Amino acid sequence: MTSEKKMRIICKWCSVSNHCHIVSQEISDHHGAYGIDSVMMAKVKIHKHFKGKNYCKGSDRTIVVPLDEVVKYNEKNKDLS
Repeated sequence: MTSEKKMRIICKWCSVSNHCHIVSQEISDHHGAYGIDSVMMAKVKIHKHFKGKNYCKGSDRTIVVPLDEVVKYNEKNKDLS
């Protein structure tokens, strides 16, 4: 597990930056150009947020992203927190 479990993510439904956290991690196989690679994937929880007066339809969802993207994001924005 990574030591930093929080990050900010841009909701693709409303284009607003929101706080989210890593729920779990898993290893999945990726069929790339050089054969089968094992990629560490992170399940990221997007918390409830509003779009106008109503909840955004991206609220309260769990998405799966490659863990290396999360680590790169946290390293890049470490000084902004």
